[in-house]
Amino acid sequence: MAKTSFDTRTRRRQQLIGLLRSEMVWTSKDLRLELGVSQRTLMRELAGLRESGYPIESERGRGGGIRLNGRWGVERLTLDHQEVTELIFALTVMESLQSPLLTGKLKAIKQKLFLAFPSDQRAAVNSLRKRIMIGDSAGANVVMNYATPPQTISASLTEAFIAFRNLEIHYESEAGEPTSRIIEPHYILLKWPIWYVIAWDHLRDASRVFRIDRIRRARVCNACFKLRSKNQFNNLYTPDYPPI
Repeated sequence: MAKTSFDTRTRRRQQLIGLLRSEMVWTSKDLRLELGVSQRTLMRELAGLRESGYPIESERGRGGGIRLNGRWGVERLTLDHQEVTELIFALTVMESLQSPLLTGKLKAIKQKLFLAFPSDQRAAVNSLRKRIMIGDSAGANVVMNYATPPQTISASLTEAFIAFRNLEIHYESEAGEPTSRIIEPHYILLKWPIWYVIAWDHLRDASRVFRIDRIRRARVCNACFKLRSKNQFNNLYTPDYPPI
């Protein structure tokens, strides 16, 4: 019954958006007749659209009515699980960095997007958020040797991290020593602008931290891993940075 009610409300809201886009102005009576709803239900749906970011204007009296400003609106988006995850994480990371510019509405935007996703996606994103940490900014001597990693490396690491898949990497240490390893990417740490992956290293059979910009090649493996106890990684980062 709950799902049926949700589907009905979703279809009704989509129909309402279509009606508002189809004409410059509507009376509440005409909208009620088109939707087959009461005045109270219409007002509730209009309020819900406003909360979702639609610029709906209402004017009383002769010549007034209900309109969608400029026929503007946000189209219905279809995102896969990884796109949902990356979008939420990008907003959360930007919010965590506390930039003084262009971030005042990030929290509200993130909450609206989050609530629009199905409950199973929300649960999955909440689980992943606990595995991403924001630390202090990297020191000048560290940043001096930093280079933005190729998109192919970032994409492979993201896929393995989200899907709990092992990752084969070719890594170059600070001293320039190359090694090939199979790692389990359990946690990710950002010390702006440098990202680190906190992993279980099959080569050493121990936990290790890898700078993502020192990964030269990466390939997602078929084998999956289960999240290990955080106690196995406690010696790798101090203090214990809170997750996002």
